Parts: sequence; structure tokens; C-alpha cells
Amino acid sequence: MIRRSLAVTVMAAVVAGPALAADLAIEVHGIRSGDGHLYVAVHTTESWATFPEGTGSAAAIQRRARAGVLRFVLRDLPPGRYAVNAFHDENGNGDLDTNFIGIPSEGYGFANDPDTSFGPADFDAAAVDVGDTDAVAAMTLRY
Repeated sequence: MIRRSLAVTVMAAVVAGPALAADLAIEVHGIRSGDGHLYVAVHTTESWATFPEGTGSAAAIQRRARAGVLRFVLRDLPPGRYAVNAFHDENGNGDLDTNFIGIPSEGYGFANDPDTSFGPADFDAAAVDVGDTDAVAAMTLRY
């Protein structure tokens, strides 16, 4: 009975064809301490339109910080283009703190490590394409 069930499951997967979703692995490098939390957001073009003032994102993840590298995996994302950003909330207040002129005083980053000398990255600079195979978005936090 189990063998027949397994055969039916495998056959259904073959007949169904390729999946229309893939995993997105997000690697955040350069975390300087285990203080606070790391926040990661994955955006569509629509949710990016409210960034950074808005709070909208396609997916948001929070995890206890750990010095070094943290890896997150979002499973079964539909194909598309997604921008990814993260910040290290070292003091645990739930915000990306900034100095008096608005420059972040806690670690932050964007996928693909674009230049942020003149402000946050734009959508395309921080975007990765997710198709029918798994994708990786990597970034190094800047403090």
C-alpha cells in the first residue's frame, strides 16, 4: 500500500511538470555582534514603492542576531523580481536608528551590496530574480 502511494505521488509530480515556485536564500554577512535582532525584508516593486518610509514588504523575517553570517530561506516564492534589505537592531528598539542627519547608526545592507553613499539603494540595485530554480541574495552589513 505504501509503495503504491509513493508511486502515485511520484507519478503526479512528473505529470504536473516543473514547479512554478522556488526558494530564495538570503545571506547576511558582516554581523558584528549577537546583540539585538536582525530584520530582513523582501520586497516586490509595489511594496518597495513605500520603502523606506513605509512598512510594507512581501515578506519580513526577524531573528536573534549572531556575529558573522545569518542565512534565511524563503520557500516557494512565485517567479519574479525581489529586492532585499536588512538591518541589525543592536539596541533592540525595533528601529533602524540614525544620527542627527539621517545616516544609519546601526548596521544595514541591501542585496548585491550596491553603493549607498547618496541614500538607500533603488529597487533594481537590490533586486534578485527568482525563476523556477532556487536563487541567492547576499549582502554585507555596513555599520
